[in-house]
Amino acid sequence: MKPSPVPGTGAQVAIAAIVLLGMAGGCLIVAQSGFATSPKRGGPSVFVPAPQAYLLAAILYAMSAIGLLALLRAWQASGPALAGAAASYVLAAVCLVWVLRPH
Repeated sequence: MKPSPVPGTGAQVAIAAIVLLGMAGGCLIVAQSGFATSPKRGGPSVFVPAPQAYLLAAILYAMSAIGLLALLRAWQASGPALAGAAASYVLAAVCLVWVLRPH
């Protein structure tokens, strides 16, 4: 089987942006225990509470983790580097939720 081509620099920057934005979005939802949304043509905002909002947060975290894995595979990271990156990702997400939570 042929090895897959390494993504270019632009693609790697785009994937890194997806990783960061996915983590930030998931952390915001978890820290605020939900999110609010507004209709296009005005009207009252609707708050989406935690149980339903956590589904979206899980999707954002999954998208972000898959992007991180793709970057690490492109950089040909070793097994211990993958484990360290996964642990660092979880620690960064927990810290970001702690920083973003309402005081």
